Amino acid sequence: MKRLLILIFVVTLFSCVQTEDENIVAQVNEIKLTMDEFKANFSDSEWDILTVEKKKEFIQDWVQLTLLAQEADALEISQSFKIKERIKSAGINIKANALIATKLANVTISEDELFNYYKIHKSEYQISHKEYKVQRIFTKDEANLKGILDAIKSTSFKEAAIEYSEEPAGKNGGYIGFLSKKNVHENIWNALTSLQKHYYKSVETNKGFYVLRFYDTRTVYANKTFLEVKDEIRKTVTKKKKEEVYNSLINELKNKSEITISI
Repeated sequence: MKRLLILIFVVTLFSCVQTEDENIVAQVNEIKLTMDEFKANFSDSEWDILTVEKKKEFIQDWVQLTLLAQEADALEISQSFKIKERIKSAGINIKANALIATKLANVTISEDELFNYYKIHKSEYQISHKEYKVQRIFTKDEANLKGILDAIKSTSFKEAAIEYSEEPAGKNGGYIGFLSKKNVHENIWNALTSLQKHYYKSVETNKGFYVLRFYDTRTVYANKTFLEVKDEIRKTVTKKKKEEVYNSLINELKNKSEITISI
């Protein structure tokens, strides 16, 4: 019975040691990196998407840094006043950043806040596009183009449009107002953007042939919709709110602390 109890104790002890060993992901001399310590270097969201390759890469970095740190201890470099102060500063930074992260993690932005910001700053979220004020002559038959071009040279674009254009606008000299990219055939738009002001050229579309010229341009501005800029606004509002939380935290801590600065 006594031998059985001893055997159970040994098996239990071995199981505990094995579990502890399994929790160690790396070891450099006497320094061990446990799984909990490993995971502590990442946020929960970062850990969830961390690949096996990235984990191996981190461990290799940890091994190298640990080797260097151990050598610094062996050479007593880490005992210098400057190094000790830098280690202390690093600790302060880690604690401060942990507090800031905790406070900022509670920052939330409501839909109302986003939409109210949009209403106030709507003019900051605009889209612009160029438009061309166009005069054109249309014909379904390519064979008519030469006669149209000759007429433009001998008379004027307006007179040629009145005489030859096969669309209603021709009766008014071919003036059709401003055109934008979204409401014309791609070939027409490409032709307009390649033209110089007051010059003309012919272009083919699926409807027929056009002789085009533009004599004015303008830039049109329009407000983007709330849905178009919602994500951008969320980033802006979140940043502002986090700055407010940070500044409020600093002021609160200053007000309840005794601070002396001698330089």
